[in-house]
Amino acid sequence: MPIRLPRRSLVVRRPAIALALVLGAGLLLAACAPAIESSFDPASPCDPAANEQMKGSYPDLEARIPTTIDDRTADSRDSGRFCSKETLGSIYDAGVTEIRFGGGIWRAGDSAGIQLTAFEGNGLTAAVLAEENRLAAEAAERTEAVKTTTLTIAGRPAWRIDLVDGASRQAVVVWGSADGAAVQVVVATDVDEAQLQAAIAAYR
Repeated sequence: MPIRLPRRSLVVRRPAIALALVLGAGLLLAACAPAIESSFDPASPCDPAANEQMKGSYPDLEARIPTTIDDRTADSRDSGRFCSKETLGSIYDAGVTEIRFGGGIWRAGDSAGIQLTAFEGNGLTAAVLAEENRLAAEAAERTEAVKTTTLTIAGRPAWRIDLVDGASRQAVVVWGSADGAAVQVVVATDVDEAQLQAAIAAYR
């Protein structure tokens, strides 16, 4: 999660990228706004100028997202891809020129909730994605109190970025999947620590 990651993302924006990866303006869940229809052929080459995101486009990545968090199913699920420097920011500069993602959002009111996203791309690592999230947070106009912490989740290196955006508090946690094939991201906006930890645990 914050790449202009999923359009319904909770992650902070900066001019080049909104991450998540975890990925909406004002940290509002776009799931609360009118849906933007999108359709594309996942077998075709990625179009840097297009909004290539829809439900079922990458079912394997969507399947990486837990079915429930604390016995509650997601309010929305979909998947897609990005391949422009504008949307990928420092990830593109690191040599990752296309990423694919699958994600789900659990709403907790009009402007709060949790987003879980799984990313894959040639050369993409948890460290690269975590660094882009940090850069995005520090570059955003309204964010403050940005703090990055390294930790371990299920024996794997992880990064947590905490920040304040206006009246909202957000935490972004990034780490690799157990099979090493994807990068997992949890973005929590205005939820308590127990809810964040439940979302992390659901990924294992």
